[in-house]
Amino acid sequence: MNLDKSISIIGCGISGIFAALHLKKRGLKNIRLFDKSRGVGGRLATRRSSEGKFDHGAQYLKLDDIYDLPEIKSLIKNNILKETKVPNVYIGDDGMTSIPKFLSKDLSVSKEFKLIRINENKDKISLIFENGQEIISDSIIFSSPIKQSIEILDRSNVNIDNDKFNGVRSLEYSPGIILMIESENSINLNYEFFQENPSDDFSFISDNYRKTISKKENFYTLICSTNFSVKNFEKEYDEINSMLKPELDIIFNKKYNILSNHKWRYSIPINFYPNDDSLNIGLNNFIGMCGDIFTNGNFGGAIKSGISIAEKYMKNEV
Repeated sequence: MNLDKSISIIGCGISGIFAALHLKKRGLKNIRLFDKSRGVGGRLATRRSSEGKFDHGAQYLKLDDIYDLPEIKSLIKNNILKETKVPNVYIGDDGMTSIPKFLSKDLSVSKEFKLIRINENKDKISLIFENGQEIISDSIIFSSPIKQSIEILDRSNVNIDNDKFNGVRSLEYSPGIILMIESENSINLNYEFFQENPSDDFSFISDNYRKTISKKENFYTLICSTNFSVKNFEKEYDEINSMLKPELDIIFNKKYNILSNHKWRYSIPINFYPNDDSLNIGLNNFIGMCGDIFTNGNFGGAIKSGISIAEKYMKNEV
């Protein structure tokens, strides 16, 4: 294999980052990641607000069968990833976004690059971005949410295995709605810093101060239930907040302020690809697909899928 060939990875979530790290470890020199956002990490996301800080995507991690990976060991050794008082529950020391930032620090990452389509021209792939730039690459890996990847490929001029590609069309995510709230008073939670299913319309509440993410007290992240998020995802935030007010009034004794909202259109996989941990659909060039929807929907599964697609590339399964 020619280790100088270029490979582009779309999406800088944990699957894309681990695909890049694994390829780099195997000797590839020309790896570039692209993400449509202003930051890296996907749902490993942290936001500042009113002098405080919130994790507003994944709230914690369980390492299980990935604990011995050298990258995980490095995160722990460098105090980026730390275990809480709840057994096998880990968090990012300065917010969950600190994890992908550390892992990607030596990778080539282009942010605010939204891919529109790709075109094949003999043995090359042309990547067309919304900002007007065009990048030529030998191969491509999609680690973005599967629905976004499908939309891009449907607009593209590529020679792919349609049987394989059709096998991912039925994969779906449920959306998520997140609230970031400052309370006048501290509230009691079941665990060190979080509580699951605190009310009918919320599936999770986290205290970012007790979590040591926020230096300001009483900063809470509330994740709406899947049922509520599905029913109300397309509504405006003001209407959503009004609908949630009765439960919020009870939780916070009417002494709170909603500082920010966030929507994740692709929050939790509903179903999973049953046949493999990743997929190469290219017939002429390598066109890979990976992500947590190919495994089990969690952090470890996303990592496993990223490593899987990197191994397929190294074996040149075209």
